[in-house]
Amino acid sequence: MTRDEFDKRFEEYRETLRGEIHRYIDSVVVYRQIQERKNDRLEAMNLAPSFFQIVEAALLTTIILWADKLFDEKGDRGLFNFLTFIEHHRKWLAPKELQHRREYPDDHWMLRGREQITVDVIEQDREQIRSLQALKNVRIRRDMFHGHFDKRYFFDRDRMNEDAPIGWKDLEIAGHVMGKILNRYSTDYDGGVYSWDTVNIDDLRRLLTVAGRELARRPD
Repeated sequence: MTRDEFDKRFEEYRETLRGEIHRYIDSVVVYRQIQERKNDRLEAMNLAPSFFQIVEAALLTTIILWADKLFDEKGDRGLFNFLTFIEHHRKWLAPKELQHRREYPDDHWMLRGREQITVDVIEQDREQIRSLQALKNVRIRRDMFHGHFDKRYFFDRDRMNEDAPIGWKDLEIAGHVMGKILNRYSTDYDGGVYSWDTVNIDDLRRLLTVAGRELARRPD
């Protein structure tokens, strides 16, 4: 693969993964917002209970399926496939290639102390994914319910929460790992770093605050 071919494929891969990682992270944030607002805006949410129930269920399915797709070690795409692509073409992420792409002078701060990506570094990223606390339960949920119906969980939804619990911390750590891995190689490519903050994170709270004020104005 030539430099130009690598650059084209890397940029396509990076942009697509950026969008999919954001989809996962944004879904986790909004899903958490709905859960948390049940504690302080429940009356306002009950103005449209069916809507919030549908959105909550849809977001959970998105979170499970997207985490599974992005972390699937045998998948044709996703982060493992991306790491294999990087491993096979490491030479195009050498510091001198970064310097070439950005036309940096020899003494540029981005080049100081920067070393060639090694196979060990790539393998460490693979192991970091494999060690994620959420990964096992995400796969159970995907295989047994969200991707396919298993009779054990089809008729007993509470059992899924017992057998494959999903905690906020684990989901958020998984998103952090996704973003960190993509940013690591993006930085080596052209110095680009993405922010993973969710845009308009307070939208739901604002809407429910307005709904709460409307409720307060209603006569008893």
